[in-house]
Amino acid sequence: MANVFQRVQAELTGSLATIYTCPSSTQAIVIGLRYSNIDGTNSVNVEGKCGASGSTKYFNAKDTPVPAKGTFVGLEAGEKLVLEASEIFEAKASATGDCDIMMSILEIS
Repeated sequence: MANVFQRVQAELTGSLATIYTCPSSTQAIVIGLRYSNIDGTNSVNVEGKCGASGSTKYFNAKDTPVPAKGTFVGLEAGEKLVLEASEIFEAKASATGDCDIMMSILEIS
């Protein structure tokens, strides 16, 4: 078995977009997930979902407010999020360009 650490970063838009796709024949453990509001003035709401592509997705965050210049940690201390082969994590913000997302992931294949 090979273990590979990955860091995924993206600027969120107002529409759900795939941030990470777990490779086939692989399991992924999300060990860190942070939404950062880069707008100096306005709060932004974030949403994160995961599941199989083309199927029902389940919320990690739903309309969660992130204050100006603030962060929201999408996983509590010690909490992990497991993605099976080919599952996706998608996210959006209420305002395009106001929020970044960063994920730390351990891929096991």
